Parts: sequence; structure tokens; C-alpha cells
Amino acid sequence: MKKAIALFSLTVLVLCLAGCNRKPVKIDFPFDVEDVENIEMYHSAGVPVIVEKKVVTAESDISALYEMFEGLSLIDKEIEETAGADVTSFRFNLSDGTSYELIYVSGGVKRGNLKSETGGFVYFTSADIGAYWYDLNRALKAAPVNESELPSFT
Repeated sequence: MKKAIALFSLTVLVLCLAGCNRKPVKIDFPFDVEDVENIEMYHSAGVPVIVEKKVVTAESDISALYEMFEGLSLIDKEIEETAGADVTSFRFNLSDGTSYELIYVSGGVKRGNLKSETGGFVYFTSADIGAYWYDLNRALKAAPVNESELPSFT
């Protein structure tokens, strides 16, 4: 019996250590914060899907978002996404006419996938990125938009 308990404990320990082996990663934007002209934020939720948009133009808000994303603790894994999940997207419009897109798909409270086709990644994060839609500059008015405007990930 003691051998079985010891073997079980050892197995649990090995599995825990294997799971902890995932190294955190950080976003390394291929542009500087000074290159960002504005950030289009999109939020979609529910069934039927309701999509809204805010445009962030204040330098302090742009810097806050840029720094938040660069400082995020991300893990190189994905969680399963569910239909009807809240999605918060960010399109960084740059001074050279290009854009960089990030899409956060909530998988529950403080957990979700952060992905970027322009950045070529899908990461897991326990940050509550969706809260930025509500918290960042409450004076920004949300306007309804068509789903076709949303950043996409194929």
C-alpha cells in the first residue's frame, strides 16, 4: 500500500513539474509606441453577436495599452474556445499605414487566448484583457459596427 501511495505521489509530482515547464513569453511589438496613430478597440459578445467599436486617440491611453500588452505574462498554449465567448480585439494603426492586430477570446474569468495573425502567435493569458474595453477612458463612446470590420485570425 505504501509503495502504491509513493508511486502515485511521484507521478503527481512529475506531472506538476512537466506542466510548470512552460516558459512565459512576452509580446515584442515590431514597432514603437510613438508609431501608433490610434487603436481601434472592438468588443463582441453574446448570441446574436453584438459588435461595438471605440477608437483610442489619447497618447496616454495608447501608451497604457502598449505597455500593458508588452508586460503581459503569456504562456505558449491554447485553451478551447467556446461559441458565444466575449471577444475583445485591438487594431494598432501605425503611422506608416500598416496595422497590427491582437484578438483576446475570453475562456472564463481572467483566462483566455491572445492571438495575432500579424504577430503569428496564439498564447494563453490569465490577464483580464476584456476589462480594458470597460475601464479604458470611459468617456469613449462605443459605436455599433459590422462584424466584417473585426480583426480576424484564420
